[in-house]
Amino acid sequence: MKKIIIIGLIAAASMIFTGCGGKENDDKKADGQVEENVPVTDADGQSDTSDSPEETDAPAVDGVSVLCTDDKSISISVTRPEGFEDSEHSSEHQIAFQRLGADGTSSTQLNLRLMTEDADTVMTTAQQEVEYLLSANSDGGTVGEVQTQTTGEKQFSYFTYSQEGIEGYRIWTDLDNGCILSCTVENIGSGLEPLAIDSLAQIISASIQE
Repeated sequence: MKKIIIIGLIAAASMIFTGCGGKENDDKKADGQVEENVPVTDADGQSDTSDSPEETDAPAVDGVSVLCTDDKSISISVTRPEGFEDSEHSSEHQIAFQRLGADGTSSTQLNLRLMTEDADTVMTTAQQEVEYLLSANSDGGTVGEVQTQTTGEKQFSYFTYSQEGIEGYRIWTDLDNGCILSCTVENIGSGLEPLAIDSLAQIISASIQE
């Protein structure tokens, strides 16, 4: 009988110690979870927010667009000219504006590109584009000679062209960042105010922010 009682006491003691061991492990796990949730602080006592989501960029300013070169190495800001509205044909490599005529169908189109080529290449490209445009019309058209216009501190090179329903200018000027701003301005339709290089140069100068 004593032997049975002793065996029972040994079994009970084993269960008690086993229970205590499990409780200690549970307590350690709980302590570990608490430690993992404690934010890490730096030497100044500030919380480390390296894992926090990055702040979103500031919203774009209405009426101001960013124009990039084809390789996106250089960019400038372009402000929408007064009296014009944004065009759906704009992209980061081409900024377009339009001004509707009184009839709601005729319009003045202004298209800006930022190019890294030299001035001769920009001029040749513009001439080739216009030649292609005119050749697509059976009535042909006319192209003027390259001329220059100085407005403020900038010199603009340009030539004019026209065909039925279109009066156009190709204009380009050197920028301080080493690029060339190439512009296409066209009156499409009838009843529009005639284009003039002096006013166009002023519009372009006021629109770009180098």
